[in-house]
Amino acid sequence: MTRRVNPGSLVLASVSILILLILIAPIVIIFLVSFTPTEMLHFPPPGFSLRWYEAYFSDPKWMTATRVSFVVAALTALFSLVIGFAISLALVRYRFFGKAGLRMLVMSPMILPKIIIAVGLYFLYVKLRILGTTGALVMAHSIIAIPYVVMIITASLYSFDRRLEWAARSLGASPLRAVWLITIPNLKPAILGGGLFAFVASFDDIILSLFLTKLTEPTLPRQIWVNVQQTIDPTIAAVSTFMTVVSVLGLWLVALAQRGLKKG
Repeated sequence: MTRRVNPGSLVLASVSILILLILIAPIVIIFLVSFTPTEMLHFPPPGFSLRWYEAYFSDPKWMTATRVSFVVAALTALFSLVIGFAISLALVRYRFFGKAGLRMLVMSPMILPKIIIAVGLYFLYVKLRILGTTGALVMAHSIIAIPYVVMIITASLYSFDRRLEWAARSLGASPLRAVWLITIPNLKPAILGGGLFAFVASFDDIILSLFLTKLTEPTLPRQIWVNVQQTIDPTIAAVSTFMTVVSVLGLWLVALAQRGLKKG
């Protein structure tokens, strides 16, 4: 007995595959171009060479930008986790005046265009004389990263069994100690996922970095933008491939964390 194919399902599958190919195509092209042996961007590449990766990893300018990006992204993830976890606890477990307003305020960076946030922070940082500092950039990136942390941890807190905490409290643990020893270990997948999302959000940001970093210590996305303004060579393709790999790896780890969350 042959199975009839639903025409609607076939069309939907075809359209989905086409959209997926369109989205993936630029990444694949950049990946292939990064291995070209020629001096200019060339697709398809006439050969295979690692010269542009060597140029990237041997250039102090690129390495400085890479170091700045990793440091800022790591600090952003840490800061966002601390603030985001505290906000999530407040939103889930407590009733207070302005709770709905706080939720809207925390989530607003996901709605507002980044350019508005960047311009506003630029003038604020100029007034405070902290423009171009690492701490200022970490705070700016945390603004766009905290919503991801709050979303993930809040969802986990709603499904967390508070009786575990109450049992610890009945055995003499303080509220803070109960959270540290019981709540946080049980929310590890959510915390890891939120931290990785915050890391990727910071690592890939270009708009805030353009306004808030110094030319002498740019992030990797800003350094790419600067190089594109001056000259275009396959080193940019190699750097872009490296950033894509880091981002995909981060999202893959998020997926693993979410899978662990569902199993838990």
